[in-house]
Amino acid sequence: MAGIRVTVCLPAEAADDIEGALDEALAPFYLDTDDNPVDRGVWDSRRILGGSDGTGFAIASSHENDPRLIHDDPWYDGTPCPSAPGVCAGGPRALLDFSQPLAASERTVAASWDLWHHLSAVHPPALPLADFVDRWWNDPTAFPDDRWGDDMFAAYRAQPLIRAYLGHPHSLGMGALWFPSPTEHPVINYDGDRHAYIREFTHRYPPDTDVLTLDGWWLEGGSNALHATCDPALCPHERPGPTPWPGSEAYLASLPGDTILVRLRCHG
Repeated sequence: MAGIRVTVCLPAEAADDIEGALDEALAPFYLDTDDNPVDRGVWDSRRILGGSDGTGFAIASSHENDPRLIHDDPWYDGTPCPSAPGVCAGGPRALLDFSQPLAASERTVAASWDLWHHLSAVHPPALPLADFVDRWWNDPTAFPDDRWGDDMFAAYRAQPLIRAYLGHPHSLGMGALWFPSPTEHPVINYDGDRHAYIREFTHRYPPDTDVLTLDGWWLEGGSNALHATCDPALCPHERPGPTPWPGSEAYLASLPGDTILVRLRCHG
């Protein structure tokens, strides 16, 4: 089982009940049911996600506060997951900016920089991860019986500045706090300026997502297609063309302006 990103295309009338429309569109591809052909099952859990992590959509200028925009679901524990400024997880296609394919990623990377510098101004300075790793290696009394570094990493994260930053979705989960080669979030002690940071850490391509079309085709990166109304082995319908690579933005940008687009992260 693995994570799947999919962009669901919904008709304009879905605006009154986005969740209900998603349930209806996705139901034919649900894994854990006896009602669907086994080869058509794709997902078993889902979450609206894209505004906070740069895999969503850039918002068109002057539409940032439009109530029709769709933002990320909360985390599984109920913690809010706010979108980065100028980014969302979906909405009517006309409110989304497809003119700059990397804009959503650039804006979320900028948000990670801005968050660090905001928090640095209100919390005491933090010791770098390297200090904790050095103590773990060289001071047997610092973290006794801590074979995998769990206590050491917990002590590092317990610093107010680090806890506030890494606990916020705009930190984007960068860095790796585990062995064998733990690394600190790149914004910490970054040598360049904001523009250099954005340039270095912006994704090089738009997100390559599956697409669930308005007429019920689940397109898997252009290599496979499943039809909502047919058994995969018996479907007589001609499948649509593949989604453009890299990503599906060119296809989505061509849809009518009132088409509602929603980015999901599914388990399947």
